[in-house]
Amino acid sequence: MKTIIITLAATVIAMTATAQITETPEGEQLKNMEYCSKGMVPDYASMQVNRFDQNGIIAHVVRNGNKIYIQDPITHYKVGTWMEGELNADGTQAVFHTPQVFTSEQGVTYYLYRMEQKGTSLAVNFDNTDIVFSYADGTLTQTDGGYLSICNVDGRTTSYVEYDITIRPIGLEVECPPVDAVRQSYKMAYECQGASMSKTVDVVFSGNDVYVGSPTGSPDCWMHGTIDGDRMTFANGQFLGGDESMGCYVYLKAAEGKVEIVNVPGFGDWPVSTITLIDADAIEFTWNADDRSFSTTQMYLINSSPDRMSDNYIDIAKASFEPYAEMAATPAEPVIQAWSGIVEGFGFGIFAIDMPNRDTEGHFINQDNMYYNVYIDGELMQAPNGDTDIPWNYTDGQYIKLSGSVHSFMTYTDITDRIGVQVFYRVGDDVRSSSLVWYDVKGTAISDVNAETVVRTDCYDLQGHRVSPSTPGLQIRQITRADGSRQTVRTIVK
Repeated sequence: MKTIIITLAATVIAMTATAQITETPEGEQLKNMEYCSKGMVPDYASMQVNRFDQNGIIAHVVRNGNKIYIQDPITHYKVGTWMEGELNADGTQAVFHTPQVFTSEQGVTYYLYRMEQKGTSLAVNFDNTDIVFSYADGTLTQTDGGYLSICNVDGRTTSYVEYDITIRPIGLEVECPPVDAVRQSYKMAYECQGASMSKTVDVVFSGNDVYVGSPTGSPDCWMHGTIDGDRMTFANGQFLGGDESMGCYVYLKAAEGKVEIVNVPGFGDWPVSTITLIDADAIEFTWNADDRSFSTTQMYLINSSPDRMSDNYIDIAKASFEPYAEMAATPAEPVIQAWSGIVEGFGFGIFAIDMPNRDTEGHFINQDNMYYNVYIDGELMQAPNGDTDIPWNYTDGQYIKLSGSVHSFMTYTDITDRIGVQVFYRVGDDVRSSSLVWYDVKGTAISDVNAETVVRTDCYDLQGHRVSPSTPGLQIRQITRADGSRQTVRTIVK
């Protein structure tokens, strides 16, 4: 973890910290809870801190007797840690004692700690280290006036900070399919961020009602529509549920506009969006009862706000759905795009692998039944959950991220030799694999490039998204020379 120190405190923590809790505590898990807070998060590119004011973040809260637990109370740094608190005798107040162990990385332990503002800085007040909430009608409201932060052993903040915290029931329910209804597998083809994509989703029919699993893949998200003749309509603005991959509650929103892929000479392609929300009663699809397919020319968003266009959304255009029958096939070879090397001042590196959910003939295959192995300098890599056979859809939101078919990986270990990847596709007992593809990292993380020979530069961010060359932050740039050779450069754009 790269830290930005904004406090002068240097007192060594002498208090006993509560051990890190990573397993889900026993007890009642409160449903459909949202996390609302203000806070700060470090911006590594500018070496400053950015402030935020947010709501709608998925909150996981467990109550067991007088114990109450909140998972990932630092919403911009999710590691799966639960913060433990206690309810008072009449259940109207919850107290969370700090410090509590938050995570250990690279041999360094970090703590959740209550801080107070002193001038323009934050510091630990060792006489008052409790985060306190009132508790009424299922809502936790912070009342102590402090700041919850990730700190090092000296009580210095890492600039990950949350305050004015409220955790409350969202008060909405998803229109889910009947529990006894049969789910059918459908292929969904669509455009997102200007790129053609396809995946499998669950579709349920119950009379004239139709339920479509969210395209983001969360099992708890559903779009509910109705069939009337050759039309299928889905109410605009409907609540879809909590999407864990996005980390927030999402809504179906009608939209218009487009994402254009603009080519900048010498810098490759990057997307430009002109999408806006529109006032519509519903998103309309054409329904074909003969082959049970449906499609729309309307654009819609899976959006994290019910009434405005959020920064956190998935755009879907030209969506079509058709029944999908799975067949054994050999997956296409993956493409290892780049390795950044360990970036000085950041302490980590990034590499990206494109794993198309298609077979060697170019036909769509079900990514739900795909998995892969990654080798680092000949050693089989483990995902954060301990798996070496990593599901194609797996993401922890930090160390492994997924954008379309591009998987990006963060590592704190330098790679000196090569990266390898092999993709597998399982249908019943039939497992078929791609070739084991290797990428030689020697000489790829360079800093000097002869610009006169460069014919193309593709720019990516740490999530594997293609970005503009002027986008601030750490970029991975893949350089193509006139002779066809490729090199990889990492750079920080300010």
